[in-house]
Amino acid sequence: MTQAPPIPRPIGTMIAYGFPRGHLETDVAIAHRLGARCVEVLPDWRALPDPKPLRSQLADAGLVLHSAHGCWGGQAIRAERVDLGDTDAGRRQTGIDDIARCVDWLAEAGGTHLVIHPGGYSDPAEFEARGAALADSLSTLADHARGTGVLLCVENMPPGVHPGSRMADLFAIVADLDRPEVALALDTGHAHISANVADETLAAGALLRTTHVHDNDGRQDAHLPPGLGTVPWDAWIAALDAIAYRGPILLECIRQLRERPDTFDEALLARLRSWSRREAVP
Repeated sequence: MTQAPPIPRPIGTMIAYGFPRGHLETDVAIAHRLGARCVEVLPDWRALPDPKPLRSQLADAGLVLHSAHGCWGGQAIRAERVDLGDTDAGRRQTGIDDIARCVDWLAEAGGTHLVIHPGGYSDPAEFEARGAALADSLSTLADHARGTGVLLCVENMPPGVHPGSRMADLFAIVADLDRPEVALALDTGHAHISANVADETLAAGALLRTTHVHDNDGRQDAHLPPGLGTVPWDAWIAALDAIAYRGPILLECIRQLRERPDTFDEALLARLRSWSRREAVP
């Protein structure tokens, strides 16, 4: 039997933009050291920084802006809180409006994928009502995103978000919407705490379009570089192969890489090369 060829997946990393401390130059240097081809930007949404300088800076650095992390919770633009599953229509609308602003910002910056949270911590008894509210929010945002070139990617959450902590629930909502503007994002750290990273990846299936990749001990969302926790990475890569995922392996551990240079070693680089080019890791 002929073995299937390896699936190429670009390496990416998160960068910060518009914050008072100004980490962009440092984060871009880290991206180059990682061998990253693309980045996800976390803007200081409260400050709503101008996206045009970012677009030119990344182009000069030879990096592609793949995605942005949209507003969530108190990390908002004008809303008090962003919760797309909020059953209060007025509060939910202010969050929808902020995510729509994120869509427009990302389109101007030249990115294509906006990662959004399905909601915040909630009562499991409200699962059905919050699921309906989330579906309504996503439908409204899909209307706004149409024609912008921006894909809305709903991210799986740690335990306590109803719905949102299990990928099967998010898959059911997004599949039922059947809108080309809405897909899924897989967070490995959240999946490792909520359930099983391989099973959660398989549950996302053909709707998976992007990733947040980081490690932890299965209890605390520590955002460690891969290899410093207990995520079963070989099983995860096998799950990506099983669903023929071709998007980026996008690291969401920039603070650790920035503040703890000791975590940035040859073992990490070898792992990333393996994931990207499918070479064996010693």
